Amino acid sequence: MATISEARALPFFTDLYGLPLESGFIYIGQPGLDPVAYPAVVTSDIAGSTVVAQPVRTTHGHAAVAGALIHLFCPVPYSITILDAAGRLVYASLNETDPVVVAIGSSSVQSAPDLAGLRARSGSATNQIWVTGFGMYVLNPTDTTSPESIPMLIVGNDGSRYNLSSQFVNAGWVKVTGVAIPSSQGGWLGTDGAGTTKLVNNPGATSGGFRLSVSSPDGTSETGIITISNSGAIATNGSIASQGAMTAGQNITTGAALVSTGGSVLLNAAANRGLVYSPGPDLYSLPSANLLVNGSVAMTQASLATNQTLFGVGSITLTNAGAPPANPGTWLALVTGLGPSGIALFVRTA
Repeated sequence: MATISEARALPFFTDLYGLPLESGFIYIGQPGLDPVAYPAVVTSDIAGSTVVAQPVRTTHGHAAVAGALIHLFCPVPYSITILDAAGRLVYASLNETDPVVVAIGSSSVQSAPDLAGLRARSGSATNQIWVTGFGMYVLNPTDTTSPESIPMLIVGNDGSRYNLSSQFVNAGWVKVTGVAIPSSQGGWLGTDGAGTTKLVNNPGATSGGFRLSVSSPDGTSETGIITISNSGAIATNGSIASQGAMTAGQNITTGAALVSTGGSVLLNAAANRGLVYSPGPDLYSLPSANLLVNGSVAMTQASLATNQTLFGVGSITLTNAGAPPANPGTWLALVTGLGPSGIALFVRTA
């Protein structure tokens, strides 16, 4: 009777969202060094006879050469950098001791219907295993003491420790509970006791921050991009539209017009000077106070008439329909508006 052996799959790589890595880039290098600058010799056979050029590309989550799926073998330990099709970092390590590239028997992705099936596997033969409803688990050969913590860490029946590497989520809604702010590097979604939803970036030893973007249909570039720095600065390559108030503790700098179509643009902290846009006449008005120009109140028809009486010859005034002002003195029209509702500019000559 023939010996029955478990069918084994190829090494499997996921993108930033836990989906199969499509058209990705894999760099494998010398331990402790940048794998891009210091590549290691990688082969597609355990005998080391077929060298694979780097970066290794991916097809449907698997390493591939000329469209054919392959295994990857190299000396251990090694460094590795994985990028998606857009060049974004998916994973990087300078010292990998995972036996994924040493033996097909321990590196191939296997599957289990539940956590009990994972616990029943042998750590000497199972390095990666996909558990239905949970995601991808990877053996941690150096951990022999950590207690089980579902779903992040599972302890096998033989004492092997498996860490949840990528979670699979395919749902219309996802509910997140738990109030503690994560203390390890990564991106985290959580909540707090007040019901506030939190998206937290723990940068670890790096600069950190957030990058929200919309990708092109083929995944090769990003179009709309919003970034949030580790100090809270927000930058976008598009426009910001607000139906309510926008409050900033510092200056708002824009490369285009700052337009308010429903509220006012406040000009001072006390909010008693502002501009309100009227879409009908396509004008801005000053709803609460005169606009200051170089420290002086802008001239109005009433203020000009008062000045004329006070200052005499040389004063100027504005009148409607081109009629001379009724103020004492002789007035000369310098500019006359058109039509009966026009505005004329007069200067007092005597």
